[in-house]
Amino acid sequence: MTIAEAALATGLTTHTLRYYEQIGLIDPVPRRSGQRVYGEAEMRFIHFVLRLRATGMPMRVIQEYAELRRQGETPESIRLRGDLLARHAAHLRGELVTLTETIARLDDKIALYRSMYVEDGAPSPAEAPTPPAPVPAALPSKRRRNA
Repeated sequence: MTIAEAALATGLTTHTLRYYEQIGLIDPVPRRSGQRVYGEAEMRFIHFVLRLRATGMPMRVIQEYAELRRQGETPESIRLRGDLLARHAAHLRGELVTLTETIARLDDKIALYRSMYVEDGAPSPAEAPTPPAPVPAALPSKRRRNA
């Protein structure tokens, strides 16, 4: 696909895709007649980078991961990539615990406030919308990923 199509598929701008390539966040994209051609492998990795960004992983750490990936499937590269991702996953699990505790505290406060205004003729807690239950963290997959 063209850079414009890749931009549409990822929600990034063409400028951002070029920038990511320039700083080594993504591998140099193959060209045909001078135009970048994004294939399935490039798109998979861009989506993986976007996932990492969405979790708050710093750009410099994603760049480090991308550089290790470019080194190939050497035992050292594989170990270092695994360690890098394991550290980030541990960080995210810590954030998840904090967020879960915060949500529980907020739910307690919401219940308290709703119980206080039921007496004033406001809607009862039963009439208020119930938020969805939190989704437990997925267990890490043992399958090998291409990212």
